[in-house]
Amino acid sequence: MKYDVLVAGGGPAGVAAAIASAREGARTLLIEKEACLGGMGTVGGVPAYGPFYDEDIELIGGIGQELLHKLMEDDLIPEKARNTRWYAIDSERLKRLLDEMVADNGVDILLHTYLTGVTGEDGHLLSVECVNKSGKFNIEADIFIDCTGDGDLAVMAGAGYEYGDEEGRVQAGTLCFKIAGFDTDAFLKYAQESGEDGNLSLAVARAKKDGAFVPNEMSVCGIGIYADGVASFNFGHVYNIRPLDSDGLTRAEMEARAALPRLMEFIRRYVPGAENAVLAASGPCIGIRESRRIVGRDRVTRADYDKRAKHADGIAAYNYPIDLHPPVPALWDEDKNKSLYVTSRYKHGESYDIPYGCLLPAGLSNVMVAGRCISSDRAMNASVRLMPICFGTGQAAGTAAALCTAEGIKPWDLDTDRLRDMLIANKCIIG
Repeated sequence: MKYDVLVAGGGPAGVAAAIASAREGARTLLIEKEACLGGMGTVGGVPAYGPFYDEDIELIGGIGQELLHKLMEDDLIPEKARNTRWYAIDSERLKRLLDEMVADNGVDILLHTYLTGVTGEDGHLLSVECVNKSGKFNIEADIFIDCTGDGDLAVMAGAGYEYGDEEGRVQAGTLCFKIAGFDTDAFLKYAQESGEDGNLSLAVARAKKDGAFVPNEMSVCGIGIYADGVASFNFGHVYNIRPLDSDGLTRAEMEARAALPRLMEFIRRYVPGAENAVLAASGPCIGIRESRRIVGRDRVTRADYDKRAKHADGIAAYNYPIDLHPPVPALWDEDKNKSLYVTSRYKHGESYDIPYGCLLPAGLSNVMVAGRCISSDRAMNASVRLMPICFGTGQAAGTAAALCTAEGIKPWDLDTDRLRDMLIANKCIIG
């Protein structure tokens, strides 16, 4: 198989990259190891997309905004529970919508397809080796975009990377889950009267005061209501997680599932409306917040965050706070963690942008990255890992790849002013 652009990974970054590339005329293939597209919004079961807006200011435009509008057209979210800042995800609807969007834009796609290796020399990639039910095969392309989250393709091609904190530890993982038999009206009435928030802060505080079960390192229990009678939860931590190790992932999945009865005990006892709720489903895979950060031509850092940095080659903008979950329980300091999330929060209208060079792995001539594995330090990664900004970096990478294949140049040689003009024309927010 031979393509102009190959995109590895079908989460928000990969979907946006593939659609953007195909729209600009490049013959594009998207490969995904799971059974569906969507990444953490589907296979991870995450309850809600993070902010696409800063109150009335649009943060994420382009393909991400198109998807959001399509979801809103026929959503089932009760009017009283609708929150366009944190938009609750109906994962089944999202799966079908993403299928339609990639197909309608002429993207070829292979699900259940794993990367097993690469071929190339001197930093130039020729093909990727894959395996699926049809067997082993190679796919050639002119440009390769790594949207795997873990940076798998880039590392196979020889890219350098950073990982975790100074001791090689990454943020805890979470297995999200859904409940049914939930009295939505009763909960919304309680929330309105009590001032309860989307993290169930009041319910958690009551449980802690009672000395009842709540993981003592947790201060939040995120909830998303996507239809009457059901809700999704981002609740619970698995510590000492090793997202690049099969044994470590196996342990994490089993440990997270074993905790679900205890989490349900808390929900039934302390969340009004959930007294008779049942566990409907857990995410097909545990949610990973952090793994590799590819070393790129440029790198965004905490200093860039603090000074609201703008770059001449900025290709996507965002403003989510620095949201670091502890890697081990001993590092959980509730006041410190909450303080960082709160004190790093921008004022209305402020944002940073991400330079194009963060998408370009150092030493590789025709490989790009998008999503949470872009070039950043650990603190900045805790902001750029959110799904909305992954749509932004993905669309930038896909657009750049298509321009490069049309002109016969490498991503490092692309005129970034031209790229920025094209992103703006396609309603992206770049700074």
